[in-house]
Amino acid sequence: AISVVALGLRLSLFRLLGTKMAARRAALVAGLWACAAHGAVLRASRENGIVPHPPPEPVGAMPETDADGAFKSKADACAACKFKATGSCAMYLTCRCFATNAFFGVAGLPEPSDQNNWRWACGNEGGDKYELCFKASEVEDGTTYLDNFGDEVDPNKPKCPV
Repeated sequence: AISVVALGLRLSLFRLLGTKMAARRAALVAGLWACAAHGAVLRASRENGIVPHPPPEPVGAMPETDADGAFKSKADACAACKFKATGSCAMYLTCRCFATNAFFGVAGLPEPSDQNNWRWACGNEGGDKYELCFKASEVEDGTTYLDNFGDEVDPNKPKCPV
């Protein structure tokens, strides 16, 4: 009687493993099919004249950091933000450069010689100490359009088409 029960458990285990293996095979086939379909869409896009857009060239030069890894001035931190953000379409479209001096005096300690520890961020969520780097505005009569970095742009020839 024990061998019959053991044989029944073994058959149940093999059926369970077979079902799991079949489910894995089905998932693999579905994944491969989705990749093939995605590739067909990409090929069709290129055949219709739609080509991928390469990232834009960064604007300006990347300023050097001080020995402590921070920038020496607000202008350097803002220039670094502009250089990084204009070299990526995702950042170009979403980043508004802010800079802050990360130096905070401490009572009871002597003043350090380096009081310029400027950092940049793509937003002012860090608080009131973050200052906007570039004035960008929406122009009313369409005479001049500015991007988030204060540079003139042509709305009919976007740097990063969506």
